[in-house]
Amino acid sequence: MTITEKILARAAGLDAVTPGQFLDCKVDQVASMDLQGKLVFNTIGTLGSDQLFDPARVAFTLDHQSPAQTVAIADVHAAIRKAAKKYEVKNLFDVGSGIMHVVMPERGLVLPGELVVMNESHTPTGGAMGAVVIGVGQTDAAVAAALGEIWLVVPATIRINLRGALRHGVTTKDVALHLMKLLGYERKAIYKTIEIGGPGVAALSMDARFTITNYCSDMGAKSAIFEPDEVTLEYAAARAQREFTPLYSDPDCRYEDLIDVDLGALEPLLACPHALDNIHSVASQAGQAINEAFIGTCTNGRFEDLAAAAAIVSGRKVAPGVRFVVVPASREVYQRALGAGHIATLSEAGALVFPPGCGPCMGEHSGVLGAGEVAISSGNRNMKGRMGSPDSFVYLGSPQTVAASAVCGVITDPRTLAPAPQELAHA
Repeated sequence: MTITEKILARAAGLDAVTPGQFLDCKVDQVASMDLQGKLVFNTIGTLGSDQLFDPARVAFTLDHQSPAQTVAIADVHAAIRKAAKKYEVKNLFDVGSGIMHVVMPERGLVLPGELVVMNESHTPTGGAMGAVVIGVGQTDAAVAAALGEIWLVVPATIRINLRGALRHGVTTKDVALHLMKLLGYERKAIYKTIEIGGPGVAALSMDARFTITNYCSDMGAKSAIFEPDEVTLEYAAARAQREFTPLYSDPDCRYEDLIDVDLGALEPLLACPHALDNIHSVASQAGQAINEAFIGTCTNGRFEDLAAAAAIVSGRKVAPGVRFVVVPASREVYQRALGAGHIATLSEAGALVFPPGCGPCMGEHSGVLGAGEVAISSGNRNMKGRMGSPDSFVYLGSPQTVAASAVCGVITDPRTLAPAPQELAHA
């Protein structure tokens, strides 16, 4: 069996499973957030349940509209806090804690070998931990929270083998965009698991791996998963709130498709308006004027992303007329970036640094776009109206591409940026 099939078999109490099989599985963790959390609690009440299957294994995060920008949202947050107290939820990550998909692995609540369900579309992000992490709607999340069980269909698996090494200026966001071009346009990954492995994985940090699995949800995948290795296990062991057992694909397992990716052949890429699979090289779009540059989200708002952006803007200033918005993905990320001096560097360059959370990614606050405005974002979606006006335009790229574009005022390939003044001084 594949790693996903093994995890689902364990969760269902079976010796073996096959793609297409319906299962009733026990879950290891359930999570929801502010946009759905109140509805999940309401549904639990409607189902007639007065308790959770395990209050330590059900978490809620206030992240999407955080801090509350309207009275209505403040009331929703208050209702979630009240319900969490009633149901004795052990892990309520309140305003400022960060984005669910970043916070849950950070807090040791997504672990290798586990089955986790979350009430949000970018849930496959957690699969970088070597877990099966699946996004569900409010009713399934409520049932899972009350009973500790969920039904699902075993997905077929597409295997991605990463080989070689990334060149200077090329990132795992570019890997994700490349996979979107391969899988997204033809909808090859719908209700599939994307399993990522190969010799190229060893050089990738956890931050880098989360970026790839995050993007898999927008390819239509039911889940995405990295085979756990020393990097995974070290990260998990330092944070785990419970024991875990990693699982691995059998050498003779069957994949629906096998795709080899030569990391050394990739270049900086962009998803251009208004489609995720409208993928082009950054070089081909260079010179396009921008109004806003945004670094953050569950895709690229982690510590290494802020560090990379700070390295590019150090000694430079944001171009006139450009709003450079930076939103750390979690409080842990924010504090690490503060301690390393990256927040100061970004601020000195002219960036606007907001509290941890989803920020302007969903077009609700902290950097909404007006009609005709153009943004370059490190986020994951660029459909019409995603970041504000339906008449705005959103390009998606790596934090390095976003930062380079912020200081130049136009879309810029980070590899072409001239050395900063202080770099010349030390040359």
